[in-house]
Amino acid sequence: MVTKEGTLKPTLLTRYRLGTVLIWVGVLTWVPFIILRTMGQNPSIFWFLPFHLLGVLGGSRLKAAARREMDAAPPKKTRLRSLGHFLVFTGILVWAIYFFLKLVIHTPVEVSHFLPYHLAAMLSGVTILLVNFLVNRQKS
Repeated sequence: MVTKEGTLKPTLLTRYRLGTVLIWVGVLTWVPFIILRTMGQNPSIFWFLPFHLLGVLGGSRLKAAARREMDAAPPKKTRLRSLGHFLVFTGILVWAIYFFLKLVIHTPVEVSHFLPYHLAAMLSGVTILLVNFLVNRQKS
């Protein structure tokens, strides 16, 4: 990570890394959910969703705040980066449809019908963002 001053405070770097750990904890929250589903149980997503959102959203906000405080150079805006962010945003919006159908219209819907679209968009978006990061890192 390139900073404008060239030096990093250890606490800021620790916060940045903690943000990454929180994101992974938020993602891995679903492992017990998946295990329970494969065992034939039907756990409610509402027991897992708050921990997922706290980890992913909290971790990303922590990383962004640490980046700002480190005066890190903002990433260059490229087409790959825009495409990656679009796919991530689309993957999140899948759940807006799910919650609208489930909570507003009261239609019986299954998580398993929406999860593949969410994962496909999120994993594709994150992969494209990673490729963009690696391409820009080689150029600089």
